[in-house]
Amino acid sequence: MNILSWFFKPKKEKNILSSYPDAVLVVSESGELLYANENLLRILKISSDELFSLELLDIFDGGFNLVSNLVNSEDSAVVRSKVNNDTELFLEIRASLYEDNEDKIIISIRDVTNNKKMLNKLMFEHEYITKLNKNRSTFLTKVSNEITSPLHSINGFSEAILEGLGGDINDKQQKYLKIINKNSIQLLELVNGILEYSKLESGIYDYEFKNFDFVTLMTNLFNKYKPLADEKKLILNFNLNSLTKRAIYSDENVLKRIIETLLDNAIERTESGAIQLSVVSPDKDYLEAAGLNVTNSLSAQNYIMIQVADTSQGLSESELKNIFDPYANIDKYIAKKTVSKSLEMGIVYMLVRILKGRIHAESEENKGCIFSFVIPAEKLSL
Repeated sequence: MNILSWFFKPKKEKNILSSYPDAVLVVSESGELLYANENLLRILKISSDELFSLELLDIFDGGFNLVSNLVNSEDSAVVRSKVNNDTELFLEIRASLYEDNEDKIIISIRDVTNNKKMLNKLMFEHEYITKLNKNRSTFLTKVSNEITSPLHSINGFSEAILEGLGGDINDKQQKYLKIINKNSIQLLELVNGILEYSKLESGIYDYEFKNFDFVTLMTNLFNKYKPLADEKKLILNFNLNSLTKRAIYSDENVLKRIIETLLDNAIERTESGAIQLSVVSPDKDYLEAAGLNVTNSLSAQNYIMIQVADTSQGLSESELKNIFDPYANIDKYIAKKTVSKSLEMGIVYMLVRILKGRIHAESEENKGCIFSFVIPAEKLSL
């Protein structure tokens, strides 16, 4: 599979949309930016390359969650633009399904910065959205505690009894306790995955970009996963030879979460051979094909690509298709009792997008898997 052909390339301007009087933005049902007309670029005062490096949540308050709600109504919403912090810009947006393709959403955007009536509406809706997000965050936190606390208790007490706390147990009791312990662990993973994915979808996931030591992060991850690989008699290798800088600007915890998930899955599905993590410098053609921002002031050297490759049996074409969409093959995952795994890949995809990056999976049956993601290593400035 040619990796360059996989990535989406922003479409060329369509006559009907380029001549539309309002600003227009077309997105996929997952929120990925597909097309923008010149009116939108002029309002936001950014280039097409700069726009397509952003997420909806980077462009205006509410992001894709707000757009999804507008699609199912005839309402509009007035939101604050987040593109340029130096200029206060307010936008009225409407959203509807694209007539020629129901997998796409068309968003019409109008600059209402100087409209007093619209600004009053903005203040009301902004307060409502802020309260809604706060309530949603509080609800998810409380639900998380209410569900995960008893599950942790079940795990802890079942393990303690299996280890002999409380006296000897017979073989049948031991068998049942192991089933309880295994199922409670799986349920805990599923609940945590659902809650984390919900926070990502709602745009209330906490993250903070700052400079940190990338080599130290990789060293800690290698030390953590080396014993796990040794236990399965697998070779674990981290290749950082292509790394051009030690410190990068990103969210360390989010990046760690992505790599840990990819390594966990690679070790789990690989029975013999090796796990290879490599850090390479993507070339300009690769980045442009991925729809990432490459300008005269922001070159390919400002990005890093991390690849996790394994020597597993690999994934079939059907398994690889929609691997980052937990909704696409839910029946298959339920049948295999691996719903938490489908959520993990969805979480990884959304976390990579938080880091302003792109992720891609390649695999051939009996030839292993390669998960590659590219992220900026330096602060992006518009």
